[in-house]
This record gives sequence, structure tokens and C-alpha cells, in this order.
Amino acid sequence: MTRTRERVPRWRGALAGTLLLTTLGLLYAEHRLFAAALVPLAYVAFGALSSLSGTTAPTVERSFEPTSPPPGARVEVSLRVRNEGESALADVRVIDGVPDELAVVDGSPRAALALRPGEEATVSYSVVAKRGDHEFDDPAVRVRTASATDRVTAAVEADGDTTLSCAQSVSDPPFGRASPRRVGTHATDSGGEGVEFHSTREYRPGDPLSRIDWRRFGKTGDLTTVQFREERAARPVVVVDARPVARTTPSAGYPNGAELSAYAGERLYDALTAAGVATSVTAVGLADEDLTGGLPADELPWAASDGSGSPRLVFEAAGRAADRDDPDAVPGDGAVVRPPNEAEEKHIGVPEDSIYGEETGKDVSTAADADSTTATDGGDADRSIRRLLARLPADAQVVLVSPVPDDWPASLARSLSTRGHDLAVLSPDVTGGSSGGELAVGESAGDPSPGRTVAATHRAIRLWDLRTNGATTVDWDVDDPLDLALERSLKTLL
Repeated sequence: MTRTRERVPRWRGALAGTLLLTTLGLLYAEHRLFAAALVPLAYVAFGALSSLSGTTAPTVERSFEPTSPPPGARVEVSLRVRNEGESALADVRVIDGVPDELAVVDGSPRAALALRPGEEATVSYSVVAKRGDHEFDDPAVRVRTASATDRVTAAVEADGDTTLSCAQSVSDPPFGRASPRRVGTHATDSGGEGVEFHSTREYRPGDPLSRIDWRRFGKTGDLTTVQFREERAARPVVVVDARPVARTTPSAGYPNGAELSAYAGERLYDALTAAGVATSVTAVGLADEDLTGGLPADELPWAASDGSGSPRLVFEAAGRAADRDDPDAVPGDGAVVRPPNEAEEKHIGVPEDSIYGEETGKDVSTAADADSTTATDGGDADRSIRRLLARLPADAQVVLVSPVPDDWPASLARSLSTRGHDLAVLSPDVTGGSSGGELAVGESAGDPSPGRTVAATHRAIRLWDLRTNGATTVDWDVDDPLDLALERSLKTLL
């Protein structure tokens, strides 16, 4: 514990006043001037006699609630300050060492207290959790006398919690572990082998006897065969959207869309592998410095739970990409973002003038019409989509985790549909414009900014466009637990 003590010459004016009045009283032999000199003299004596000698610095204990939050969750930080000494502390100032990466959204990490011997007080404030481990510095404590002429400043080592760890993966998967690894299944619209009734058709020689509708045969004498909804093997492929356009955030200090996508993708991967489903992982929008060892030639890192590569490295790379908050590449409320250079543009995978449903000089309908004319095989198809399609196995079922800030997911959905791949989209809502969304500090409830409202509307249109293209969408309100969104997502995969 570092400790600094200093005397503050606060009552120099009172001392000068005392000397002046005493001198005038002697010159004019006026007893009333001597009496008036007693007033500033009392302040001088009070300051001179006030001392912190023998005073013990208060103890501080810090606690977090919850202790392992997900990204975007509010965490209440409590400081319990206790006077362990035998002297009263008339003026105690406390400032907690909040990491620069965490934004304080409620309360204040600063406090002014007065503590009697053995008394304690609690200082509480809230921060927004962000991905990773965040270590708090020791609280700065300043103790002053009542006259403020003697003060001690110290960095007091806090007991209790010192590091806030944002949960990276599911600690208790909702499914028991199974082995060996298997692929998932998904129902189709065609009849065949399965468990769910699909239709009936005329009996054909060679049909199994167990599938003959004997009730109908007993009533009408006609032989018919029951068909069930056919289930086919599918291998989930989790795709994390870490493009610069996805690194948008509703307010300063909150996790951005790419960071939430990486977190949700890792949780989804853990749930699938815990259920024994063989799952592949990739991410779009990464740069060479994000992945250990650099990106492959097609700029798509690829890993599988039952094959080569490390899925954890892919998620870590997506997290590092999300942390690259370049002001020229990260959008704000309704702003149009342009790539800073050609090298960055190749990782974006969208037209450079597209953001939140707006294209420079175009309205939403024009942008959608232009995007619908994009070919799905070669030609004008987006390079990142073509490369992703080339890497997908034949039985792939794609799960895109993205805030859907532009038309790129819809283009991917159309491309996947033409190739017979199913698409599920798990989308964290980072627009801040929904009725249940988290508002910025100081913003009145029910009155989000126009930019957020427009962004939320464009996002809703894009989700609707994804559904019309056959994709299953799961809208994750970041104010709700991620487990609710995961449960809805897993229903389409298991």
C-alpha cells in the first residue's frame, strides 16, 4: 500500500487577518479589535491542532454481482469501506480503480464518507461487462481532518474480488455428454423414412408391410402406403460474423455486435458438442493479425470438433477482430461507413456504401432490388460468400451468428438456398432501438434516438427478408439471457 501524507496551509488568510487585527488594536489601543482577532485566530488554532497522527486507513472489500457475467450484462460493483481504527474519520474520499474498458452506467465509483470507529459504508455502482478478464486497480483513498489541513492519500489493496471475468463459454451445458460424435438431423418437405407423418400414396410393390395403412385397407379395400417426413443427416457449421460493419454498438462502453456474435457462437458450439453433435466453425471478416499463424489463402479459418483445427482459436480470433475499434470502420447511429483502404475492404464482404439498410443515394427498396439481382453462382457474387460456399460440406447446415447490419446475410441465404443448404440465423440485437433494448446513460426510457429507431426498423426488415428466403431466424434481445435464444436455436439443429 502506497501512502502519502501532506500538510495543507489552508488558513493563511485567517492567520493574516489575526495579525492585521492585532496590529491595528495595538496602534489604536482598541480592545474591540483584539476581540475581533480571536475569530480568525480560532480557525488558525483549529487547523494547527488537527492531525491524522496515529490514524489507520480504512479497509476496502470489493464484490461483483454476478461474478461471471455474459458480455453486455450489467454488473453491480460494491465497495465496503470500514474504519478499523479507534479514531473517527471525518472526511474519507474513495475512488475505485475501474478498468478503462468498462463503462460505468449507473451510480459512481467515487464517494465521500464520514466513519466512526468500527463503522462501515457501502459504495455501489454498475458497469457493463465486456469480453475477457478485466482487473480492477486498488481503490484510491484520501482521509482528511475536519479542518482539511492534514491529509493522507493511499492506494488501499482491496479484499474480495479484483478481476471481473466475462464468461466465454457455457459452464453447465443443458445437454448430457454423448459419444461417439454424430451429425445432426433436419426434417425435409419430402416423404420417406422418419417418425413424423407426411402423407399417403398408392401402394407400390416392395413397400414395407409396416408402412401400409391397414385401417384404410379394412374400410375401403385400397392399399395405401404411409410416408413420413424424411430426416436427413446434417452437419452444423457455425459462422461468426466479425466483419467491420458488424462491430456496431448502441452506446459507448457496450459490447459491439461482432463481440456478442463471437460469444453467442462459442456458447452454441459448446451446446452442440456437449450433445454429441459434430460441429464445424468458421468466421468472416478477420485479418491476418487476428488469427495465430495468419489466415489461410481463402481468408476463412476452419476448425471442426472431430477434425483438424482448434475451434477455440477461431473464436479467439473473432474476439480480437471485434476489439479492433477503428473509428473509421465502426458505424455509429445511422452513419455511413467506408473502408479506410482496399486491404480492409476485402474483409468487409459488403458494398462500401451499405450500412443498416441504407446505401448512399438509394432508399431501402432500391438497395434490396439491387441486392436481389446479385448472382449466386460466380459473376457478381460476393467473394466471401463464394469462398464460404466452396468450403461447406455437402451435408452442411449453416448457423450464422450475426447482428444482421446489412444485406450480406440475405445474399448468403439466397446462395445457400440454391444449393440446398439450410440456414439458421442467431442475431443479437445491438441497435438499441427496440422497446426492450438497453438505452444509453441519460436517455429517457421509451425515447430512443431516431438513429436507433431507424436502425432497428432496417434490421427487422432484413430479418423478415431472411425468413422469406427460407432461413430460420432467432432474434436475441441482449437484455434477455442467451440461454433462451440458444434453446430456440438448438430446436432447429437437434
